[in-house]
Amino acid sequence: MSTVKITSVVEKDREGDFLLKWEVSPDQEGDIDIYSSLTDSSLTSFTPLTSKKITDQVLRVSPTGSGLREYFILRTAGVYSGVVANRIIEMNNIKNFRDIGGYFTTDNRQIKWGEIYRSANLSDATLYDQERIRRLNIKTVIDFRSERTAKKYPLLLHPSIRKIALPLSPMDAEKLDEQIKDAHFDRSDAIRYVQESYVDIVENHKEQFGEMFDVLTNDSNYPVLLTESLGKDGVGLASYFILYALGVPHSTLEEDYMLSNIEIDPAKAKIDARNLPEPMQEAVTAMLSVNRAYLNYVIDYINQKYGSMDNYLEKELRVTSGKKNLLRKYLLYQF
Repeated sequence: MSTVKITSVVEKDREGDFLLKWEVSPDQEGDIDIYSSLTDSSLTSFTPLTSKKITDQVLRVSPTGSGLREYFILRTAGVYSGVVANRIIEMNNIKNFRDIGGYFTTDNRQIKWGEIYRSANLSDATLYDQERIRRLNIKTVIDFRSERTAKKYPLLLHPSIRKIALPLSPMDAEKLDEQIKDAHFDRSDAIRYVQESYVDIVENHKEQFGEMFDVLTNDSNYPVLLTESLGKDGVGLASYFILYALGVPHSTLEEDYMLSNIEIDPAKAKIDARNLPEPMQEAVTAMLSVNRAYLNYVIDYINQKYGSMDNYLEKELRVTSGKKNLLRKYLLYQF
């Protein structure tokens, strides 16, 4: 069995080109073949897009089609990489829009790209954004915002897209706004507030998460988009549960959770903290960000109370072994 491993990533640059980057370990000499396609189903059935020196480590690719995304596979020494695509989907007025596919499980299976997306608020979506969502073929949107917020800020989506409301209220934007009106509220208070809110979410919204998994075990609902006000808390936990159920390790799940800090700019959030005292500004930043301490606090809570994440998923969220098998059937590549 070959010990060669190809690690790769795709990003979009400011000009809209794809930047494909790779590393091969252990160090190798020679060429690397690069396959490209607008779909991920038949990448290696085509002739390679190009071949490059392994040591080049980067290739700029001009987009074809809509330019929204492309899929790549790399090959060297008879070894293929996983499928790689751009995780971040750039939108005009939707923050934190990304694909949770592409990750590898502990048994080295890969999550399919283009099946589950996550995002922040869709109520400000431009026509350009709505068209991009349509081009991603999204069929179902699961909205975790509170009923109050959802009513005040309706989703702007093509009418063909099914909308499912599963409110997770504690970390809703309006509640954040109310909390920071306390003049003595500082960063340490904010951290405790978020941690306790995460516990509230996993304790008091089990039915919502259970319904989410019911949606995900019906293949006619895919592709699916998970959304909420900032796309980082309820969506972050939902993404964690889904990927964990598929077998993705905690270290990878933590990295995915932390990506929200790259995609969300607290200075541009609807909560305006510029005129607040500095301690309260720090509190707002803490609440509008993600932190490993938030995630690990609630994971530790689940493990202590329920014995393990597997127990919580199965006994509290109704994620049986049969449902896990369906998720793996729908969401893992078969090659």
